[in-house]
Amino acid sequence: MFEPIDTMTVPPTPDYVRDFPVVRIFSTKGSFRWWWWLFMFKEEGVRKQIVAFWTAKTYPDIDVNGHRWEPAIELAGTPENFSYQGMSTCWYWDGANFQETKPLVSTFKNQRDDGRLEIRSDDVHHVHDRDRFLLSFKREAEDFELNVDKLEPMVPKMGYKRTMVTRKIGFDSLQLFNANFSGSLRSRHHDRNIKGSLYMQNVTLNTPALPWLWGLFHKDDGSYINYFSCLVGPLMLTRKARPGLWMDNRFKCTKSKLHYAPAGQETKCFEKLRFRVMRDEQGRPGFEVRGSLGRESLKLRIRTLAQTTYTFERDKYWHNRFFYNEFPSELALLEYTDADGEVHRDECSQWTGNSEYSWGLFLS
Repeated sequence: MFEPIDTMTVPPTPDYVRDFPVVRIFSTKGSFRWWWWLFMFKEEGVRKQIVAFWTAKTYPDIDVNGHRWEPAIELAGTPENFSYQGMSTCWYWDGANFQETKPLVSTFKNQRDDGRLEIRSDDVHHVHDRDRFLLSFKREAEDFELNVDKLEPMVPKMGYKRTMVTRKIGFDSLQLFNANFSGSLRSRHHDRNIKGSLYMQNVTLNTPALPWLWGLFHKDDGSYINYFSCLVGPLMLTRKARPGLWMDNRFKCTKSKLHYAPAGQETKCFEKLRFRVMRDEQGRPGFEVRGSLGRESLKLRIRTLAQTTYTFERDKYWHNRFFYNEFPSELALLEYTDADGEVHRDECSQWTGNSEYSWGLFLS
């Protein structure tokens, strides 16, 4: 069931229902795989968001926010019907405060037949076929339940990429960049229907975790922006929850990308990217991203609104510590310069987003 990764077996773009999730773990040791969902919606004019994810690994020993995550993946079954040990958690940002659930370890069962995909665990239920979408994520003890029962379009357009770091290590990523959803939410004794937009990524990798910058923004009209860059520099060496300010911009970017998809237009993929980290009066980071595409250019300035952190720790050669930080965010500036040199500025009030900035080093 384990499919080794190499540059000679790059798969075709998978169909989300027919082919994913493939049982691609890369190796029996040192691999991660996760599903990560971002839901963005408005209530009474307030922009809110939920992140829910589950993940698995091929090795047994790791601490996440002080919670021992012991089981290895323990993959069993067939490519059509298999199970594994995984961990799930989520958080809800209501525009002012977080509600965060504790990481929970449970068994995930995956079944796929006749174009139907189903995933189940103690608190996760996901079904997807040609005509139906369901994602249920609940924590009764923490008074949280999200049920999404409609997705548009069906089936959504997916993006797939395999990235090789060396001949034997790399990662596969499947992404749903922007789709509309509707469903219901229960949080702190408050039940209501919600609707908005979602982003999903399913990633399998066997690389060391290096610091990165990432961001995803949706506009009310269906436009989206997505950027990512791995960072090499002093941030890899810090073991503190907040790195020294002098580390923020002393990095070299690798594997960078910046995608801008205006509603109804082709996605623009900018190159020659430049990133800058800024700090507000509370010490929370903000980001500036610039890219060019021929004579076109794009400049973004991002303001973070809050922060939640997952701290991963493991004894591997030394005591590894990695800080994975997520920030509900808003665009403070979007400036697009077209090929004729005309500058187009978006006033940004219709955008909702999430950004990440991580530091440390984690060896699997």
